[in-house]
Order: sequence, then structure tokens, then C-alpha cells
Amino acid sequence: MQLIPVLEIRHGHCVQTEPKNAFVKKVVNNDPAEIIKYWISCGIESIHIVDVDAIEQGEPINVDLIASLNFQFPLLKIQASGGIKNVESAFIYIDAGVDYLVLSSRTLRKKSILVDVCIEFKNKVIAEIDTRNGLIGYSSSLGDNITLQHVTEELAEYGVNQLIITDIPESGHVNCQNIQLVNSNSSRSLLPVYANGGINSPADLEYLIENKLNNLSGLLLGKVIYDDNFNLASAVKAFFPQQLAG
Repeated sequence: MQLIPVLEIRHGHCVQTEPKNAFVKKVVNNDPAEIIKYWISCGIESIHIVDVDAIEQGEPINVDLIASLNFQFPLLKIQASGGIKNVESAFIYIDAGVDYLVLSSRTLRKKSILVDVCIEFKNKVIAEIDTRNGLIGYSSSLGDNITLQHVTEELAEYGVNQLIITDIPESGHVNCQNIQLVNSNSSRSLLPVYANGGINSPADLEYLIENKLNNLSGLLLGKVIYDDNFNLASAVKAFFPQQLAG
């Protein structure tokens, strides 16, 4: 089990975005390297970078910064999302030192792009999927509202390496129950599954530890990681595999 912090970058700064208001972007830190250095000291081995500018402009933007981070922290695994619309844009991230390319659910609707990127970058592609009550909502060659098992069989054939899944509730924010649902459905996946979001407080993490997430390979941590009451080092220790198996 891995804990993977999410680093949203806009104009070279670490920010927090508001899903319901794309114009609200709070600057968390002007130096992403400073945050990453702290995360590594806590035991973090991988991070998820969201190039917010790339999402807005449709092509990778913060690649010089990503390359710099890769140079400063060569042992850190970096997965990046934003603006990957073709093989050329994927190459830009790979050349910057990114280990994994994260394709959004919107990109997954375009089979030709998915296939081309998977062929060019075998074992370096992560599919980001939204579900509702465990069902996949995006259109694939198998149709709409299909099960995780069916879609992962399809994605595995293309060469996708792993999945990031966000289970979206009917109302409100993603929470512990959504993570548990992802965990339950992950037993049907042929690929490693990481749950995105749902930890909104230290108490949520304690709840999940008590309810052992044996099927998940990891959790992506968003805004909670900047909460002064959230102890990242303790969280990393608590999610060691031997703890979960105990």
C-alpha cells in the first residue's frame, strides 16, 4: 500500500484547485521542491503531478519544472497528468523524466490515442477512471456503465499499467465510503488500483486503517496533505503492508 501525494502545479507554483470553480486556485507554496523534500523525509516514494496549466491550454506546460524536480529527486517516482492528447505530448512528459503518464477519463474515450500512447510507452500508462456505485460511466468499445472487471480487461489488453479510480457519490464530496467501494470492486480488476480522494481528515485515515484496504495498491492524497493536523510520516508508517496484513 502506497500513499501518493497530489501536487497541482500552476505557473510554477503548488496550488489547490476547487473542482466546482476552475478559477479558484489557492497558492499553497511557491517552491514545489520544498514540499517534495518534506514528503520524501516522511517516506514518500511517488508523487502525482497535475499540470493545471496543461489542462487549461491542452498541452504540457510545466515540463521545465518537472524536469528540475526529477533532477533534484532522482529516486522519486513521478506520474503526471494534464494535456496528454497525443503521442507527441506524451513524449514531452517522458523527456522531462516522468515515470508514468496518466490519461484522464476524457482521453480514454478516444481509443486511437489510448492505443497509440500504450504502444509507444509500454508499462508507463495509468488510466484515470471515474465510477459511480462501482460502474464506469465513460464510453468505451464495450459500451456505457460497464463493470470495472470488463473495462480493466480491455485496458490491460491495450497495455495500461495501473488504474486510478475516483468513485463519485450521488451528492457531496468523495469520502471514506467511496474509497471502501473502490477497494471492494478492485478485487475484480486485473490491474493494480489506486483510490483517488476521500481522505478529508486524519480521522478518515484512522477509519480506513481500521477497515483494512486489502485490495488497493495505494491512495492518492489531495488537500488533506496540507492540513496542519495531518501527520504524513505517521500515515505512511500506518499503511505499511505488514500493518494491513496484521
